[in-house]
Amino acid sequence: MSQPSFRASAERNFTDLDADGDGLLTRHDYLALAQRRLQQTGVRPDSPDGEAVVEAFLNAWDTHARALDTDSDGEISKEEYVRSFEMLVRTGTLEAVLTPISRATFTVADRDGDGRISAEEFRALWTHPGTDLSAAFDRADADGDGRISFEEFARARRGLLVGEA
Repeated sequence: MSQPSFRASAERNFTDLDADGDGLLTRHDYLALAQRRLQQTGVRPDSPDGEAVVEAFLNAWDTHARALDTDSDGEISKEEYVRSFEMLVRTGTLEAVLTPISRATFTVADRDGDGRISAEEFRALWTHPGTDLSAAFDRADADGDGRISFEEFARARRGLLVGEA
């Protein structure tokens, strides 16, 4: 991926992570994102699945803070994030952070527990207004069986974050 593509992906991801819109990423933003995901899926935060989602997002914060908070002030500025995004992707750090979040998110989205996400479960999870959910679901459903496996979900999520989708 070219440098401008990494920058565009990084800027978009930063905006998505900045839950309170203050232009900085903090532990609070990651906790707010976990809570939003739980609310969307109707999962209680004190359930085992809810705790797994919160833990995955807070572990992501810890990893991002260590890797990206270059001035050690407990906040990640947009420039810190954008400057370091390519390094996160190339070193596998992004994947290491993304996999537990994807697994926990997939688990809470799979409301019937069948190991696959239906179109209805997918719609309950999606948060980007203005997105054609049918097309997004079809892109994620790589084998076209009408359900999204964890592998398809993880691949689609990574593609969205890194700009490959």
